Amino acid sequence: MNRPLKVLFFGNHTLGVRTLRVIAGRASVVGVVAHPDDPEDGVRYESVFAAAGGLGVPVLRLAGKRPELADFVRRCAPDLIWITDYRYLLPEAIIALAPLGAVNLHPSLLPKYRGRAPVNWGILHGETRFGLTAHFVDAGMDTGDIIAQREYTLTQAEDIGDALEKLYPLYEQLAGEVFGYFLGGSVPRRAQAHAEATAFPRRTPAQGEIDWARPAREVWNLVRAVAAPYPGAFAAWGMGRVMVWKVAGVVPLAPRTNHLPGEVIAVGPGRSITVACGDAALEISHFEVEMADERMLTRGALLGDPALLEAAS
Repeated sequence: MNRPLKVLFFGNHTLGVRTLRVIAGRASVVGVVAHPDDPEDGVRYESVFAAAGGLGVPVLRLAGKRPELADFVRRCAPDLIWITDYRYLLPEAIIALAPLGAVNLHPSLLPKYRGRAPVNWGILHGETRFGLTAHFVDAGMDTGDIIAQREYTLTQAEDIGDALEKLYPLYEQLAGEVFGYFLGGSVPRRAQAHAEATAFPRRTPAQGEIDWARPAREVWNLVRAVAAPYPGAFAAWGMGRVMVWKVAGVVPLAPRTNHLPGEVIAVGPGRSITVACGDAALEISHFEVEMADERMLTRGALLGDPALLEAAS
């Protein structure tokens, strides 16, 4: 192809902004479709809409099935559709308008963790291996042929914020690599092992509520999965709540103790507290108290939804 490749970009998030800049440096971005102007599950990121304006390309905020979307795609006449963190499935009729098809960057090692919030779900399930997959888009949810993948690891001490910091350069690197395949005229592809697939739904801020009766490692993984920049894990307390942002470790419970789940069993230096869970306790090194008197957060305090505490007792 003697002319620059024409790309229509669909995206959201800081990940979308960084990928858009990579694509814009190697192709003619003929249009951008950004998310409607709303926070995604209580989180704010860099704006793809604003980034497109800075590049001087036509940009719309549209959901995937809006009737005006097809008209916009036809006007842009792209060779390729590129998708990064766009939450809506595209109809096959839209994908068919780009001769080279559509490519998506999905933050998991497909076919594992298809669907929404794959990194959050992976942390919740205690995974240590994570990744990023470039794949062709078909009619399914993250089911298209794989072009390339990158892998990274997370330790128990790392959370969703650390994962994002590792993902930002991976998105840029993988976008550059895959786009090079298209410029070279030969794009590798392999079918996914669909029998090995797992899929998960979206998550909401309300799912950050802690059930202290769960095993300590599960509670710790919840804290890690919804840490900043996500809305955080929390427990009701009095008329307010306690936001739990960082856990230092698991503390075994002494034999023959009878601590209730959610009970503060120790208050340490540096504003740390130790809270009993179903099988052990967690040393919480970073927390905030909202709409309640922090001075009352002493040994013996009970954190959590009273209904959950009663059920666990």
